[in-house]
Amino acid sequence: MNKHWVGLDFLRGIGLFFLLVMHSAFYYVSGLWDLDLENPPLIITIIGFLLMFAGLFAMISGCVHGISIHQLIHQKQWSPGQILRKKAVSGFFILVVAWLYFLFTGPGLAVFSARQMNNSILVEWILSGRWTGFNQERLLYIDSLVMIGSNVLLVSLIWLLLYKIKKLKPAVLLVVSAAVMILSLLRLPLYPVYLDQVRQGNWWSILLLFWLVNKNNPVLPFLAFGLIGSWVGLRLAEERSHKPIIRVGLILLLAGLILYVFLPDTMLQREIDLKWYSIMVTQLGLFLLLIIAALAVFDRRKLPAGPIGCLCRFFCRFSYAGLTAFFWESIVAALAWRLLAFAVPELRLGIGGALLFGLVLALMWGFFLVLWEKRKYAGSIEYFYGLVVSRLGRFSSKADKLLKGP
Repeated sequence: MNKHWVGLDFLRGIGLFFLLVMHSAFYYVSGLWDLDLENPPLIITIIGFLLMFAGLFAMISGCVHGISIHQLIHQKQWSPGQILRKKAVSGFFILVVAWLYFLFTGPGLAVFSARQMNNSILVEWILSGRWTGFNQERLLYIDSLVMIGSNVLLVSLIWLLLYKIKKLKPAVLLVVSAAVMILSLLRLPLYPVYLDQVRQGNWWSILLLFWLVNKNNPVLPFLAFGLIGSWVGLRLAEERSHKPIIRVGLILLLAGLILYVFLPDTMLQREIDLKWYSIMVTQLGLFLLLIIAALAVFDRRKLPAGPIGCLCRFFCRFSYAGLTAFFWESIVAALAWRLLAFAVPELRLGIGGALLFGLVLALMWGFFLVLWEKRKYAGSIEYFYGLVVSRLGRFSSKADKLLKGP
C-alpha cells in the first residue's frame, strides 16, 4: 500500500510549531535565573515537560522511515544495499545539518550555576556583539537533530538485519524496542561515569560514551522511540489493526505515570535517574496514543473541510519545511529581541509575555510558510535534502513531496 499518512505530518508539524513557541518563551523569560526549581510555577513545569518532547519526533521519524523501507522492499524491490545507501545518505545529511545548527544558529544552553546562557555562535553575536568560538559542551551535546540522524542510521540498519535473517515482523520489532528501552537503564550509572571522564579529559572514553548517554537526546533511550515508531510504521504499511498499538500505549502510559507519582521529583533539575526514566516510559505510551489519535482524525478519504482542514494544512506546512524554521528560529528570535530592546530599553518579559513573544514568532513562521509553499519551499533545507538524497541515494520521497506540495 502506497499511502501518505496526513496524521503523521500534522503531529510532526504541530510539535515543531510548539517547539518554536517554547524555545523563545524559555530563553527570554526575565528572572529565569531566580526561579525556584524546588517549587517552580506550574507553567514552568509544563514548559520543561514540553521541551522534553523530542521523543515524539524520534517516534514519527521511525514510523515514516519504517513505512519507506517497507515500500522500497515490497513495491520497488530494492536490495538491502540500495536501501542502506539511501538511508545512510539521509542520516548523514541530517547529522551535518545538526552539527551546523547547534554550533552556529541553535538555542542556548541554560547554565543556572553561572546564571548565563551558553549560546550558539551567531545568537551570541546578535545578542551581545561577541564572537565566540566552539565549546566542548555544544560540540558534544546530543540535540534532537543528532538524535533523528542517528536513529535513521540505526533503525534502518536493524530493520535490514532483521529482513536479512527473515525476522522482520511486528512482534520481533516490538521485542527489540522493549529490549533497547530496558537497556536504557544503563544510562543511569553511565552518565556520572561520562561526566567524570569529561572532567578528566579522557577523550577516547568521552567519544565512546557521549552519543550513548550524554544530554539531551542520546541513543539510550531514544533509539527505543525510533524502533517502536518503526513498529507502528510496519503495522501501518501492512494494514494491520491499531488495537495492539493502543494497548501497548496505554500500558506504557499507566506504568510510567505510576512510577512518576511515587518517585522523588527531579524533573527540572534534569537529573538522569529513575524519575527521568519514568518520564521516558510515560512519553512512549503518550506518543503512541497521540499518533493513533492523529491518524484517526486526519487520515480519512478526504481531509475535513472548514476549520479542521485549514488547521491541519497550517500545521502540516511545518512538517514539510519546519526543519528550516527550526534551524533559523533562534536567529530570528534573537533579532526580534534586539529590535524590541532597542525600541523599549527597559523591556522585561514575564512568563506570560515570553509565551506571547514565542507564539507571535511561531505564527509569523507559519504565515511565511504559507507564502513559501507557492514557491515549493525552494531553497529550504528540506529542498536540498531532497536533492542530495535523490542524487546520492537514488530516490527521495521528500523531494517528491516538495515538488507536489502539501
